[in-house]
Amino acid sequence: MTLNKVRAGDVLAGLGGVALLVVMFFPWYEFLEGVYQGTRSVPIDDTRQSAWEAFSVTLVPLVILALLGIATLASTAFERTTALSVAAVVLTGFIGAITSVWMLIRLINPPGPNFGADRLWAAWVGTLLVLAITAGAWWSMRDSVRPD
Repeated sequence: MTLNKVRAGDVLAGLGGVALLVVMFFPWYEFLEGVYQGTRSVPIDDTRQSAWEAFSVTLVPLVILALLGIATLASTAFERTTALSVAAVVLTGFIGAITSVWMLIRLINPPGPNFGADRLWAAWVGTLLVLAITAGAWWSMRDSVRPD
């Protein structure tokens, strides 16, 4: 283990990945289910959904990004050569940029019936964690001077 080579961006990406996996189990959205009577919807029940329940296609880049954030930290901490850690950082930055844009779109346009969708705290925290993982990867890429 070479902890002296771990950069602050690696730590940000790794801890962000662990936190994102945890936050994905909390409710992200609350959907109002109702029955239409004429021109208005009469509420019946509120349904809260975690990221695992609310997302289908979006779940794939979220999980991949969280695991890549953890891999960024682990590959730098346990590296024997810099090739694996550099590849992990570059891949995390690329996937993170795409996932960040997609999550910002999901904040504006939640999944499911949008007339009754409400974003809960975990959706905001999850999006911030996606941005933190991406920023950590870009920060690590920006550090051109690696400690020996």
